[in-house]
Order: sequence, then structure tokens, then C-alpha cells
Amino acid sequence: MSSHRVASGLLVALTALLLAGAAVTGYLDRVLFDGDRFAARTATALRDPDVRTVIADRVTDQLVLRNRPDLLAARPLIAGTVSGLVGGEAFATILRAAARDAHRAVFDRDQDSLTLTLADAGVVASAALRQLRPELADQLEDERVVLLRERLGSVAADLARFGDDAELLAWVLLALAVAAAAGAVVLARDRRRCAAQLGLAVLAAGLIVVLGTAFGRAIALAGFTGEDDAAAARAVWDAYLGDLTKLGLLLAGIGAVVAAAASSLIPPVELDLRGLWARVTARAPAPWLRVARGAALVVVGALAIADPLGVLRFAITVAGLAAVYAGLVSLLRMIHKPAADRTRSRRRAAIVGVAAVAVLLVAGASATFVATGGLSEPEADAAGRCNGHAELCDRPLDRVALVATHNAMSVPLPGWFAALQEKPIPGQLEDGVRGLLIDTHYGDLLPNGRVRTDFGSLAGLQEAIREDGVSQTDVEAALRLRERLGFRGEGERGMYLCHTFCELGFTPLDEVLGELRDFLVAHPSEVVVVINQDAVTPADFVGAVDAAGLSPLMATPPPPGAPWPTLGEMVAAGRRLVILAEDEAGAAPWYQPVYARLVQETPFMFASTADLTEPARLPASCRENRGEPSAPLFLLNHWVNTDPRPLPRNAAIVNAYEPLLRRARACEQIRAQLPNLIAVDFYRRGDAFRVADTLNGL
Repeated sequence: MSSHRVASGLLVALTALLLAGAAVTGYLDRVLFDGDRFAARTATALRDPDVRTVIADRVTDQLVLRNRPDLLAARPLIAGTVSGLVGGEAFATILRAAARDAHRAVFDRDQDSLTLTLADAGVVASAALRQLRPELADQLEDERVVLLRERLGSVAADLARFGDDAELLAWVLLALAVAAAAGAVVLARDRRRCAAQLGLAVLAAGLIVVLGTAFGRAIALAGFTGEDDAAAARAVWDAYLGDLTKLGLLLAGIGAVVAAAASSLIPPVELDLRGLWARVTARAPAPWLRVARGAALVVVGALAIADPLGVLRFAITVAGLAAVYAGLVSLLRMIHKPAADRTRSRRRAAIVGVAAVAVLLVAGASATFVATGGLSEPEADAAGRCNGHAELCDRPLDRVALVATHNAMSVPLPGWFAALQEKPIPGQLEDGVRGLLIDTHYGDLLPNGRVRTDFGSLAGLQEAIREDGVSQTDVEAALRLRERLGFRGEGERGMYLCHTFCELGFTPLDEVLGELRDFLVAHPSEVVVVINQDAVTPADFVGAVDAAGLSPLMATPPPPGAPWPTLGEMVAAGRRLVILAEDEAGAAPWYQPVYARLVQETPFMFASTADLTEPARLPASCRENRGEPSAPLFLLNHWVNTDPRPLPRNAAIVNAYEPLLRRARACEQIRAQLPNLIAVDFYRRGDAFRVADTLNGL
């Protein structure tokens, strides 16, 4: 045996090993070392009922037994409710966020432990339970539930270092595999036979990946003894690494095609299985060969004991690939028939035909692999929707129309003298409102439960009246109330949502922020925009947002000139709440001035329905008001001001489909910007939601 032939054979074997290493490293870089994909696959595991059962039990026990032992009798009800919500969209988003944070802890912060913590499990469980037993829901606190805590030690640092270099390493291994294959061809005396051997090397690389994955799976699952835990662990393994087996099978299939195509161009070689087994079991002359063979047999035997079904599947896979190889060789020999009477040009044409068929088979196998989800790419959003529609996920925020409520806090609740909306803010959000125009004020909560607005000074009072456009009747009524005995004395300072005067109606700010958070946690694919007419300091308002647990959901507007993210990107990142300030911003990067550069608007004082419905008056209703003409978001103010007595019948007229759509289209043409926030009074009157759908092309 010549040295060239030996070297060529060694390079063929090295090609198989390098290619297997490149496939595994590239897969791990794509699936495990990328935080978003890692989180998405974590949520994918929830599709398995065993995983849902295990998680539901742990969530229930930590929420009930650890914090509320007196709820033990209600555990079956709570467990059933939690089990139903674990497979839902809200829980999947919580799990993705937990997985993303755990991933950052290991790969970005080099922490030596992996902790998977659900931050909002109590909120979601309470929301689900509230439909059945509200009194139980009120007792469940917003607790963090720890699903997994595993100490990694130095492994964490090693993972972080490997994760940083995995992509580069995958490309290096692939380049070395190509170089080894090229070297094998150069050194080979019979290049067609070498090509067949390289095809078999690719096939072997695929089988190495399949066998290695099966062996790793058996080792990883050996520590799980409980039936439920073992079944859940299998599902989690498959969610992360199941596609690696498919990738190995694709490699093996491609190798079989290449080997069959090359083998069809050379004289047939009989496959002597009995002789092959004799060579495998015979005493090898070289000690290192005996050691390698013995180790391989031990590994195969151990794997057969640990996972007999896996070994059986592997054996069937090998048999299937052998059958594919033999069948392809037989068929391709029909194209290339070595015969003495064939002309040279016909032989070349036959070789080209064999190559073309091989390329088509490889392309077809690869396309089928991708089309059938061979290397699945889990959606960042489990439901695949953004604000209720899949079509909106690919659109940036400034290309989406949302229904908004003017003075969203002015609702028929106790203490409000007049209402501009039919439902409180949680009801508005449930109905589909995604923009809230609110006013925040300092107020003194008095012993009798009433609130007196704190304007700071007479100038502050006059400024508030001017900005809000409050009617003189309302001003006089509020001032009369302030002089009454019930609004005197010391009070407890707080922040409230009020329309200029808390004496005419108020809702605690922390209450609304908590309700907003509950909604966003329970509806993880929704994006909400809030414009705050602020009479409180940025520090106090941002502090209230932090206290409500909304900070992780806050989206920071892009810098000047940069595009807004798409709704899908906001949902995937978990940054789905935009809050902007009318007057004073700051104290947090996300709390920015609304009219400085971000939002432009129309006028907001209209005396009659004709101002908003008659075509001749529409240009005046669309003229520039606050905000720069280049601002990316456009606020369409669309209501009739009839203070002190709001008139729902006016809303029914101006919110009707044809008038509202006509004005929205007119303003869109005049201002060259899609109305992004359609702000209305009495949002349930008319067809504001249908108009938004039309503007969105839905």
C-alpha cells in the first residue's frame, strides 16, 4: 500500500471527523449560545404535556405551600388552573424571559449557577384563577417561582468562552474539512473512488452526529428516576437538541447521494458484510487499533444497555441509508453505462447527467429538510400575533394604527362626576384599546376619602386650566368644591389620574399602573403606548412605574434618525410599553418628551361634530398643532369638546366608520403620515376599531 494512498485514506477519515465537529459546533452556536433562540426553544418545550405537568406542580407548590399554607385545601383547584395556563401564550412569554435572563447570567455575567426563575407566575395564576374563585386569586401574591437551580462551577466560564468562539470555530472546522477533502483528492490515484470515499465520509459524519446525540441523551437522562420528571427531561432535551439528530440524518443522506453518484462511475465493488464483520472481530496487529476497536465496542454496548430503543433506531437508520445508497447506485448506473462502444462525448454527457441527478437529489433533500422544519426556528411569540394580528408583527410602530382613549382615566367609577369612556382602563385594554392618554397630578387624600389637587401655586393652577382646556363651568365647580369643608385639612400626598381637578374625579396612579402590568403580563403579544400629561416630577412618575414592576417592559424610543422596532421585535424583546411625557421627561431613558421629536398631532379642541365630519372642514382639522412635522408618530385627536357635559351621542357620530375613516385618510394625505394613535371619546360608540383595521390593511 503506497504512502499516498494511506495519506489519502487518513484525510478522508479526518474529513468525516472535522465535518461532524463543524455540524455540532454550528448547531450549538445557533441554538444554545444565542440567547433569543435558547429562550424560544425553552418555551417550545411547553408543547409537551409532561413538561407542562411538572412545571404546573412546581408553580402551584411554590405559590401555595411556601407562601399560603392555608390555601392547601384549594391546591387541586389552583393546580388545575395553573396546568391549563402553562401551555398558554402568557406563560410561554414568562418562561422565555426567564430563560433569556438565565442565559445572560451564564454567558454574559459568568455566573457559576444556572437559575430559571419565573418572575410573574403569581400574576398569571391570579388572572386565570380570578375567573373561577376571585377570593383565592386575591390571596396569591406576585411571587417569583424558581423552576431550576443548578450549580455549574467552572463549567459556566468554560461555556461562556466557548460560546463566544463557537461560530468562528464552526467555520474553521468546516474549512479544515474542505481542505482535508481536497488533500485526499489530490493524493488519491483514483479520484473517482476517492470521491466515493468522501461521500461515505460525509455519511459517516452524519452518523457520528446521530450516534453522539443519542449517547449524550442517554447519559443526560440517566439521572432522572421519576416517570414524570424523566418524560419532561426527554421533552426538554428534544426541544433543544432534537434537531441535531435531524441535521445528522441530512448529512448522512447527502453523503449517501454523493457516494452513490461517485460509485456509479467506477466498477462495482461487492459489499461483503460477513468479511467486514470478520475484520471487525479479528485480532488487530497494531495495539492502538485493538484499543480503538475495544473502546468503540464498549461504547456501543453501553449505549445499547442505556438506550436500547435508541440503538435500535440507529441500526434501522444505518440499514435505511445502506438501502438508499445501494438503490441510488443501481439507478445511477442506468445513466452511466461504461461501454466500449460509447463515444467520449457520450461518456462525458453521462457523467454530467449523474452529477446533475446527484445535485438535484441533494437540493431536494435539503429543501425538504427545511420545509418540514428539520432545523426548526421557534417563533419568538408563541401565538405568532402582535396586537392580535400576525400581519402587524413585521411592521414598525410608526406604521401601525392603534385605537387610543382620550382622558382614559375619566370613567364611570365612584368619585367621578363625569366620564369620557365607558369602561375603566383594564376594560379598555381588554376591548382592544392600545393607546392611553392620561393626566397625572399630585393630590392630598383626605380623611373622608376625597382628594384635593395640589397645584403648587396659583400659577400652577392657571397653567393646568390653560393646558387642559377645561371649561369655565368645570373650573368654577372644582373651585367651589375646594372651598368646602370636606376638602380642607391635612391629607396624605399621592399621585392620581385626574382631569385637571382631582376634586371632580380621581384614580390612584399605582392602581392603574398595576392593572396595566397585569394586562401586559397576561397578554404577552400586545404593545401599548401611553402619553402622560404630567403634573408630577419625572423622578416620582418613574419611581411609580418601577414600583409597579413595569420597568422590564418599558421600550426606549430609538435615537433621532433611527427606525422604530417592529411590533414583533418589541414582543420578542419583552419591551412592549411606550410611555412618553408631555411636559417634563427624564429620570429613565424610556421616559422621553412626547412632542420634542417623537409625536406630531392635530388640534384637539372641536366644538361640533361638523368640524370632524364635513369634508370642507377636514383640512383645518388636520393642520399641524404640537410636535415637529418630521416626528415619526402621528396622534389624531378626534373628539368633540362639550364640557362640562360629555355627550356620547356626539361620539357615535364622529366615531362612525365612514366619517372617522374619511378624516383619517384626509389627515394621512395632508400630513404624509399614517395616524398611529386614533384618540377618541366613548370608544365603544362607532367603529374606531374597524377603522384602525382598515388603516392597517387588515
